[in-house]
Amino acid sequence: MFLLAITCAFVSKTLSGSYMNSMLTQIERQFNIPTSLVGFINGSFEIGNLLLIIFVSYFGTKLHRPIMIGIGCVVMGLGCFLKSLPHFLMNQYEYESTVSVSGNLSSNSFLCMENGTQILRPTQDPSECTKEVKSLMWVYVLVGNIVRGMGETPILPLGISYIEDFAKFENSPLYIGLVETGAIIGPLIGLLLASFCANVYVDTGFVNTDDLIITPTDTRWVGAWWFGFLICAGVNVLTAIPFFFLPNTLPKEGLETNADIIKNENEDKQKEEVKKEKYGITKDFLPFMKSLSCNPIYMLFILVSVIQFNAFVNMISFMPKYLEQQYGISSSDAIFLMGIYNLPPICIGYIIGGLIMKKFKITVKQAAHIGCWLSLLEYLLYFLSFLMTCENSSVVGINTSYEGYVVF
Repeated sequence: MFLLAITCAFVSKTLSGSYMNSMLTQIERQFNIPTSLVGFINGSFEIGNLLLIIFVSYFGTKLHRPIMIGIGCVVMGLGCFLKSLPHFLMNQYEYESTVSVSGNLSSNSFLCMENGTQILRPTQDPSECTKEVKSLMWVYVLVGNIVRGMGETPILPLGISYIEDFAKFENSPLYIGLVETGAIIGPLIGLLLASFCANVYVDTGFVNTDDLIITPTDTRWVGAWWFGFLICAGVNVLTAIPFFFLPNTLPKEGLETNADIIKNENEDKQKEEVKKEKYGITKDFLPFMKSLSCNPIYMLFILVSVIQFNAFVNMISFMPKYLEQQYGISSSDAIFLMGIYNLPPICIGYIIGGLIMKKFKITVKQAAHIGCWLSLLEYLLYFLSFLMTCENSSVVGINTSYEGYVVF
C-alpha cells in the first residue's frame, strides 16, 4: 500500500514540476516579464526546497513519516493553488492589435532555411526593447512555487528511507525503480496537460474565442496556464489522503511468523530508545552534518548530482522556448515533443536498471561504476549533435549590410 501511495506522490510532485516548467513561456507573456525574472521564478522552487530539506530529512525520520509526506503533499497543493490565483485577481489579458513582421512564428521559421535572409528594421529607441511589466501578480506565482518547494521536501528522503527500512535488500532497488518510474510518468502527464492548456486561450469562458484574431502559433497567444495549476493542486491533495492512514512502521519484509515480527519490533523500539537516551532528538544534528560534510565520497556525489541536475533543469525549462523561437512551432507542439522524445527512455531505464540490480545482486559500488561509464557514453553521443549544425542565417544589420535590401 505504501509503495503505491509513494509512487502516486512522485507522480503528483513531478506532474506539478513539469507543468510549471512547460508554462514558463505563457507566464512570461501573461505578465510581460523578462526572461531573467522567469528564470528566478522557476528557481524559487529550489529556494523553498533548500529552506527545509536538511531539517525534514533529519528530523522527519524521528516522526511519523507517512503523515509528514501527506502534509507535504497538501502543502504542494496549496502552492499550486496560489500560482493559479493571479488569473482570478487580475484583469483579462490584452494582446497588441498589431505585430511585427516576425510576430507570427509559423511564418518565421528561418533556421536552416536555404538562402534564408531575415530583414528587420533597426530599433531607434533602445527603450523599445525593454519589457514593461503589466502586473505584480507574478509575485503569487513566485510565492506559490516557493511553497510547492517546501511541500515537496519530505517526499523523496522520507519515502525512500521508509522503503529501505522495511524492504528486503535485494528487493529495494526494484521498489525504488518503480517509484522513480512514477517520477517519469508524472512529467509525461504534466507535459501532455501543458500541451492541452497551451492550446486553450487564457480567458476562455470569459471572452468569445471566435472573436480572437490570434492563434496558438502567434507570439501574442497566452494559453490557459492557470487551469493546469488547479488540476495539479487537486491531484496533490488527493494523493495526500492515503498517507494519513498508513502506520509509522511496517514489519521487515521476509519475516513470516508473528514471533519474528514481534521480535523485530521490540529490537527496533529498544534501538530507538537507546538512541534517544544517548543523543536526544537534536543533540546529534550538528555532529551528523559535520560527518557528512567531511565525507569525500558523499560530497563528490553531491557535486556530480548538482552538475547533472543543472543540465537537466536548464533543458527541461527552456528547451520548449527555444523550439518555439527557432523552429517556429507552437507552445503545445514544443511541449509535446519534449515529453515524447525524452521521458519514455528514462522510464524504461529505471525499470530495467532495477530489474538488473535485483537479478545480478549488484552492489552500490558496482552500480556507481556502471552509471559512470554509461554517463560517459551519453556525453560522447551528445557531442555528435555539434556536427549537425546549420549555416548562420543572414540578418540585415547584424551580419549582412543593408545594400540591396528594402528595410520596412
